[in-house]
Amino acid sequence: MKKLKIFFTANVLWDIYIFRYGVIKALIEDGHEVVAIAPNDERIDFPKDLGIAHISIKLSKRGINPFRDLSLSNQLRRIYKKEKPDIIFHYTIKPNIYGSLMARALGIPSVAILTGLGYSFIENGIVSKIAKVLYKISLNMSKEVWVLNEDDKQELLLNKIVKEKKIFILPGEGVNVEKFSPIERVNNTKKDKTIFLMVARAFYDKGFREYVEAARRIKEKNKNIEFWFLGALGGNSKNGINEEVMKNLENEGVIKYLGHRKDVERVIGEADCIVLPSYREGISKVLMEAASMEKPLIASNVTGCKELIDDKKNGLLVQVKSVVDLIEKIEEFLELSLLERKLMGKNGREKMLKEFDEKIIIDIYRRKICSLV
Repeated sequence: MKKLKIFFTANVLWDIYIFRYGVIKALIEDGHEVVAIAPNDERIDFPKDLGIAHISIKLSKRGINPFRDLSLSNQLRRIYKKEKPDIIFHYTIKPNIYGSLMARALGIPSVAILTGLGYSFIENGIVSKIAKVLYKISLNMSKEVWVLNEDDKQELLLNKIVKEKKIFILPGEGVNVEKFSPIERVNNTKKDKTIFLMVARAFYDKGFREYVEAARRIKEKNKNIEFWFLGALGGNSKNGINEEVMKNLENEGVIKYLGHRKDVERVIGEADCIVLPSYREGISKVLMEAASMEKPLIASNVTGCKELIDDKKNGLLVQVKSVVDLIEKIEEFLELSLLERKLMGKNGREKMLKEFDEKIIIDIYRRKICSLV
């Protein structure tokens, strides 16, 4: 196969790094030139780390307004026209919409990857309506539209967003099973505190409210438990948790906030169980990583989580938005013996190796690139 220039365009550089690092590394090893298109992020240095170029763009992650977003369209058009990539992979809502349109206008093949329909499809407000209209216009301009689960495919078809022949189901974004391998905890006995960990962006639709309330009620009865939270704050977004709220919860002793860190695997390694009461996911990356590290899971019985959990085998499924059920499942986990917890973890890793190994996803990217360029 000839050597290609391949673009990865998203609204957050961190997401390209965290979710597509393995794919990008493999494509570079194949001899392709890979370029990341996203706003600057001081946490990531792609040129130094992977040896790939990074072209910065400016965009507002708030709201969707075609007139306000005209600047993004113009930026992408200029970059695509100058750089002449052979294929572009678009991620997140605005690059999917405006990037797909600009790529089509310039005759460049592109793939729109919807890693989760998220807030735009959970809510029914004006932003959701605008997003659906723009999706309907733009996604059909892409060569293909990739989703991470069957439910998201059906949602697109139900809303008549895109034709079925264009839709491809990518089975998650894969997990690096070598990096996320089991770590033995020091002094892991029943006398130690049991640690529950939630890893997510601090948004309410990730189940943050339910996690906090469950922690508050359980800690009233059992002090030998800790509830940790790892992830970026949601700022002043209506759906987000800001620094003041997080500090108040810490001061109250409800949760321990670990901030935003690169070494997620080290933190997961210290936890006994990973909790994600999310309202909807694409395919949860953190649940895959935790399962690969032989950690039992507790997560909502919703799209993007349920695909990763065989109930009572490698974790426990919870009714979405139900604090009562979340408390019951956490207490059910606390009743498990160390042997039962260990078996849950081993079942989870087996599932990841069989169904969600990153190598499977890398092979799909390679095959698709060959067929689309």
